[in-house]
Amino acid sequence: MTLSCYVHWPWILFLIFLQNIRRNSSFSNYLIGLGNYDITGPAADVYMMGYANMEQTASGLHFRLRARTFIVAEPQGNRVVFVNLDACMASQIVTTKVLERLKARYDNLYAEKNVAISGIHTHAGPGGYLQYIIYIVTSLGFVRQSYDALVDGTEKSIIQAPENLRPGSIFINKGGLLDAGVNRSPSAYLNNPASQRNKYKYNVDKEMTLIKFVDNEWGPVGAVNWFATHGTSMSQTNLLISGDNKGAVARFMEDWQRDVHKEFNKISLKTYRSYQFQGESQA
Repeated sequence: MTLSCYVHWPWILFLIFLQNIRRNSSFSNYLIGLGNYDITGPAADVYMMGYANMEQTASGLHFRLRARTFIVAEPQGNRVVFVNLDACMASQIVTTKVLERLKARYDNLYAEKNVAISGIHTHAGPGGYLQYIIYIVTSLGFVRQSYDALVDGTEKSIIQAPENLRPGSIFINKGGLLDAGVNRSPSAYLNNPASQRNKYKYNVDKEMTLIKFVDNEWGPVGAVNWFATHGTSMSQTNLLISGDNKGAVARFMEDWQRDVHKEFNKISLKTYRSYQFQGESQA
């Protein structure tokens, strides 16, 4: 992953924050804000980032890419911002430009000390947005459209999140997730010493860690999880822009949550009308 040294620091802060959550299981004295914005970029005639295959030129959309922001704030104190991009990886120049814009808008409220930007590692997004030559050789150099889409979408996603800061709780859990991934080279894995292999039940990491954000009034509003699956379900012959397996899971969860909220709102309205009718009858 191409990150400058200072971008690691918010990660450390975020991990310390997670450790505090583990010890306490949930907090209700925090404010939670979420943002979600499009970062799709050019979907045609641009080389994709991930497989380093110069025959893999984007020629359409599987589904659009998003920047998802989570802000956790103390009512009168510190804030931590985590942005998850439907991109192969984060980019130092994208992060630098986003932080410049945030400073112009918020002064020092959001800076390198408390903003972490990460990528889901899809190999089906447009390339050319990184600053190191090795990563942009196969995209034939820097692609301004890819860069602008990531910068603009990430900034707007972060701007959205503090606008809906609300009291909420945070829950963290971990557990095994079977049949969701395979070792890319089981034969190579067997070359590890038996003493090392015997420490593990499987030849891949099956553990998922998940953080759930729960609004005190609305219920669950978002989640972030970490699971060791490579974003390569879309092969190097794929020519459609896509968030791949992790991007798809995020979309499925958002669609499911939208449907749940819709159903909840219908039930609430029905219940309200029922109470209203009963009230009128009694009158």
